[in-house]
Amino acid sequence: MPRSEKIERCLVCHNIDCAQRGSIPIGEEIARRLRDAGSPVEVRPYMCFGGCPQGPNIVLFPQGTWYAQVQPEDAEAIANHILGGPRADRLAASVDPELRDLILEILDAGILD
Repeated sequence: MPRSEKIERCLVCHNIDCAQRGSIPIGEEIARRLRDAGSPVEVRPYMCFGGCPQGPNIVLFPQGTWYAQVQPEDAEAIANHILGGPRADRLAASVDPELRDLILEILDAGILD
C-alpha cells in the first residue's frame, strides 16, 4: 500500500546510541529551521526505532521516510525535504527495509511515544 506524501511529524530518536551521536541537537536544528519557515510540522522525540547501529535515526511520519546516520550538517537537507524539497536519498539508502516497515506499522497503529 502506498504511503501518504504528507509529513506531519519529524520523529527523532532520543535513545542512548542516537543521543550520544548527536540526535538531540540535530532535531533542535531541524525544529528551528521549520519554525523559521512557518512550518506546522512537529519535531518530536521518539524512544527508539531499533536501528541503533545506523543512528542517529529520524523518521518523517506519516510519509515514512527514514533517515539514518544523520549528521549535524544534514539538518538543512532534512528540513528542506519536510518543507517540500527533494528527499535526501543518501541518508535513506542504508535503512533496513524490513525494520522500516515494522516501525511504520507500529507508528500507523498510533504508538508515537
